[in-house]
Amino acid sequence: AVLNLTWERLQDAMRRGAIFIDEDDYGTEARLLFYMESSLQDGVILPDGKRRLISRQVRFVELKESGAACNGGYAPYLDYRPCEKEEYEAIRAWLPTQAWLTQDVERIATDYAIRHILPEHLSEVGKKRQELVDRTLKQVQKRMHAEIQYWDCEAMRLRELENAGKKPRHSSAVAHRRADDLSDRLERREEELARERVVSSLPPVITGGSLVIPKGLLRRLMGGSLAPAKTGDRQAIEYAAMNAVMNIERALGYLPKDVSADKKGYDIESAIPEERQDGTGSLRFIEVKGRVKGAKTVTVSRNEILTALNKEETFYLAVVEVDGNHTRTVYLRHPFRTSPDFTIASINYKLEDLYTSSEIVYEE
Repeated sequence: AVLNLTWERLQDAMRRGAIFIDEDDYGTEARLLFYMESSLQDGVILPDGKRRLISRQVRFVELKESGAACNGGYAPYLDYRPCEKEEYEAIRAWLPTQAWLTQDVERIATDYAIRHILPEHLSEVGKKRQELVDRTLKQVQKRMHAEIQYWDCEAMRLRELENAGKKPRHSSAVAHRRADDLSDRLERREEELARERVVSSLPPVITGGSLVIPKGLLRRLMGGSLAPAKTGDRQAIEYAAMNAVMNIERALGYLPKDVSADKKGYDIESAIPEERQDGTGSLRFIEVKGRVKGAKTVTVSRNEILTALNKEETFYLAVVEVDGNHTRTVYLRHPFRTSPDFTIASINYKLEDLYTSSEIVYEE
């Protein structure tokens, strides 16, 4: 009902879309966010001849400028903010130069939803539906078989009384009919449950969309520098740190990939060329920590620590000290010794202690 009412009232506005700013993305690649309605139906036919809808979800697909699509999660817009007037003017002047926005972007997003989101939705709901139908069928058969058996036995008992010349309150024929009626009811219920077991998906429907501008791109469009403007500019510091490590990896001959948005416990997967692999693996896993020059501590999450311990030989903690346009980068291996208690979400480490206790494998 909420989905229907929202769609009825705001259909035009959702189709026109909006522009959001992603404050946590320091990159320069814009992306489109599509709102996809995913619906599932079972085999039960309604009076109007249509199949019964059993599940509806609003899911999100993000499409990058490169044409790559990915699952946007359940509510990505909660992490975004609307653009301000001055920002909107700069973005509007930039839009005509973006030919990729005029391509068949809806088809690409829909194809991705068909391949990835619908199967996930179908598997999730289908499994629960199968379990529910199995439990229901078991209970129905147990109850109905007991009643059928009762009336079959009752029919035999009444027939014996009738053969003995007695006149019971109910005839054996009535008892037989009740047993037959119950058998018919069981068969119809089993057929109905069989139709409920058949779950299929409808084609995904795009109900709206938005253009998402990352913080890094916004700074460029506004004519600003991507270097930190002030000590508290955390986003710019993190961007400068990521940019420094990506450049170092390329200079060292590796093939880095930014996976920070995936929350894997590290920020960069850096592929090792086949001819340089030494048996420890084909990837380097790098967690990047950007700190303003002079900072004394760094915060590391429990997930990052556990990842480092699980990938001891291929995990690196890259600490980047940022001072305007200048950076100092230190790669640390084996930065952590023990796993944190399960109640701890993150830990503050003194940088001096980390440098002393870890193996410094690269410094620039």
